[in-house]
Amino acid sequence: INRDYLKNLNEAQKEAVLYLDGPLLIVAGAGSGKTKVLTSRIANIIKEKKAFPNQILAVTFTNKAAKEMQNRVSSILGSAAVGLSWLGTFHSICSKLLRKHASAVKLNSNFTIIDTDDQIRLIKNICKAENIDIKQLSPRFVLAIIDRWKNKGYYPNEVIINKKDIYEKTVLPLYKIYQQKLTDLNSCDFGDLILHTVKILEKNPDIKEIYSKNFKYILVDEYQDTNFIQSKWLNLLSNKNKNICCVGDDDQSIYSWRGAEIKNFLEFDKVYKNTKIIRLEQNYRSSQNILSVASNLIANNENRVGKTLITTME
Repeated sequence: INRDYLKNLNEAQKEAVLYLDGPLLIVAGAGSGKTKVLTSRIANIIKEKKAFPNQILAVTFTNKAAKEMQNRVSSILGSAAVGLSWLGTFHSICSKLLRKHASAVKLNSNFTIIDTDDQIRLIKNICKAENIDIKQLSPRFVLAIIDRWKNKGYYPNEVIINKKDIYEKTVLPLYKIYQQKLTDLNSCDFGDLILHTVKILEKNPDIKEIYSKNFKYILVDEYQDTNFIQSKWLNLLSNKNKNICCVGDDDQSIYSWRGAEIKNFLEFDKVYKNTKIIRLEQNYRSSQNILSVASNLIANNENRVGKTLITTME
């Protein structure tokens, strides 16, 4: 087998690409070549005939990152990279799953995905009907609370109200109406794409079995930015083959406002038994001076797995 893609990897990167048995956490600093590692890893899985392209689930946070990954794998494998049909963002992959199994959550497979403007319009109408003054309680604020519940995995009937929060009591009945309206309209919002998919997998063991068996390898980029419902989804899909590889940088969690839970990253090895941890500490973008300053600043971060960046540039 031609394995040219291993040539320009350092030892740690090579180890991460070649390790294919069981859960793997790659702790990667900025500029340490994590995209290169993920793409070479996908190429290696396919070359070694460990899985067919459609048995690999590769999840990124943005469409741009997904496209970049697809292009890089294609440049290594050529036509063998065709069929990576499960490479994409959390939302794009969930919407694909949801279209296949929409009836399980009372939707039709041609459901529409509504954007923020539609959401706001819908909440405004509901507030009006419920005699709630939107000057007192803004629709965006209502949606933020609903979104938080969805990120935690709660349908309206599962929400346990936080007594300390004076707004949740008012918002919960709105969430109930909002969710029912979405179903009536045969639509869902972004939060539903993941929430519905997780509920389908939880409530239908046969469907869960199909996918968890099919996905022989799962790779996740920017794992430090996942929230509860995303990590739950990954957990459900990986529980058969246990080959889940997550790449993250504990110093770069930028999405905590979106409900990202750095603890998904910090407790990865507690959730996935026999996790191997590989650290990519070589930085290919900055000089040592910048890195030392950065590392010292970052050392003050409380929640981190710990790593030191070394550069090859003087």
